[in-house]
Amino acid sequence: MTFEDIKAEHSALAKLEHNPIAYFCAEYALSDELPIYSGGLGVLAADVIREAAASGLPLVGVGLFYKQGYFTQVITESGVQDELPAYHDATHVPIQPVLNPDGSELHIKLYVSNRIIKVRVWQYREAQVSVYLLDTDVPENQDLDRRLTLSLYPTDNEWRIQQEIVLGLGGVKLLNRLGLTPSVYHLNEGHSAFAILEIAHQHMKQTSLAFPEALAYARSRTVFTNHTLIPSGNDVFNGDVVRRLLGEYAEHLGFPVNQIVNMGAVPNQPELFSMTHLALKASKLVSAVSKTHAQFARVTWPDVRLMPITNGVCVPYWQGSSWRKVSDELARGLEVSDGEMWRIHSQYKAELLEYVRETTGRVLHNHVLTLTWARRIAAYKQPLLIFSDIARLKAILKNSAQPVQIILAGKAHPGDGAAKAMITEMLKLLHEHGLTDNVVFVPNYNLGVARVLVGGSDVWLNTPIKGQEACGTSGMKSAVNGGLQFAISDGWTDEIDLHKLGFSISPIDSATSFYNLLEQVVVPLYYQKNAEGLPSEWIARMRETILVVARGFSSERMMCDYAEQLYKPIVTEID
Repeated sequence: MTFEDIKAEHSALAKLEHNPIAYFCAEYALSDELPIYSGGLGVLAADVIREAAASGLPLVGVGLFYKQGYFTQVITESGVQDELPAYHDATHVPIQPVLNPDGSELHIKLYVSNRIIKVRVWQYREAQVSVYLLDTDVPENQDLDRRLTLSLYPTDNEWRIQQEIVLGLGGVKLLNRLGLTPSVYHLNEGHSAFAILEIAHQHMKQTSLAFPEALAYARSRTVFTNHTLIPSGNDVFNGDVVRRLLGEYAEHLGFPVNQIVNMGAVPNQPELFSMTHLALKASKLVSAVSKTHAQFARVTWPDVRLMPITNGVCVPYWQGSSWRKVSDELARGLEVSDGEMWRIHSQYKAELLEYVRETTGRVLHNHVLTLTWARRIAAYKQPLLIFSDIARLKAILKNSAQPVQIILAGKAHPGDGAAKAMITEMLKLLHEHGLTDNVVFVPNYNLGVARVLVGGSDVWLNTPIKGQEACGTSGMKSAVNGGLQFAISDGWTDEIDLHKLGFSISPIDSATSFYNLLEQVVVPLYYQKNAEGLPSEWIARMRETILVVARGFSSERMMCDYAEQLYKPIVTEID
């Protein structure tokens, strides 16, 4: 659907042509050459940019430029994750400096604590959509300030909150400097919640309103999408740190800093300041990223209604070109033979297995059922669940008549010692039990690796603790390429019939359920061949998977939902 189609349905949204949507996010997975993302949040944000560009939706993105990126994952001989800086030269990535009319670099100034921080700006373009990336590595800044935007999600809390001040306050100042007056400010996760303060500040400069009234105006233009209920995904800082860093800024607004701190105060822990609570209180509309996420959010935040807008993926970006043709034909009700479906899948699977061989030196086989578990390593995602009964797993994998192979991939946050230990434990188990020929860990999971994995896997495996996987879009990307879902139903998979599109692991005694299904259902179905030597029932599930997910879980559908449920109610009220 194009923006012209959206305007035809919602005429009020024509106002976006002159006053676009401002989309704020701490990370964007925009290209392989620009590693300024850590995982699903950044991938989702980039798909929003791609979809806005494809549809012509007037939108501008705001983020940070991390010269050191997230990190390059290296697994040592002892199975320990090592983190190397992902340095990239701005002159060799698809961004350009934003310049003043006289050709000099555009800089904005921020007042943080008792000092001034200068911020330069880079521009990434996707068709008509720009993403502006803020960078504090300016020679005039103090050494510590130059390093503020060096890396993504630093473990030092004071460093991180200053990044979020740059993102929120700096992002709104930049838009004003560029002469943009957004109709809607869309905060994608709480990292950018300080934007609300600067939206109010800019309105104060244009009117005679005091800060409380200007803040009400800011709220009327702001929407917020929460992506997780996991505490580690919702930044919390000491209130005294906020007072110190924003005290001078608040004084300039003529507003006590304590009232700003109170806006983000954690219930029953008033000494703590939550970026998520700030965003919840200061946004007119709030959305969750799946129906299940919205249900669990009501328990966490009973006073807030989160509209369920399930995430989607940019199908043209994630779906292989051969599958795109198949998807179009299936959508039109045309027949695609089992032989053609299997030929295409085998082609992409061969590319995946060749990538594994080139990357790890390990040889996997195209005729063998291949499961992939690939996502950020974290306790709630339960990466060790599949190793709960190593003897039973070994028997399944090494069944000579119907063998199975597994591909693993994922990064642990450098500050998450428990997650890093999980990687070490997985690799230790593989070596101790002689499974290295059957299970391969592919290092440095990133955008490029993900496209290969989702393109060729037979089965996409997901094992979260029920209620903690807010959405989980990696399975959607596999599904549009014919990958069957094998999951503990949560997030988006709660919205499909897993018995038709894959296999549903029970959230109770999940390990036993996983082994039973794998051994008794998944493996036999894959190896059950017809007279032509094809797994016809498996292929039938592939067809249904592609049809359902490409239609119902695309970023096109998601953006239409944003337009209808988040943007239209705000734009309609604009004079």
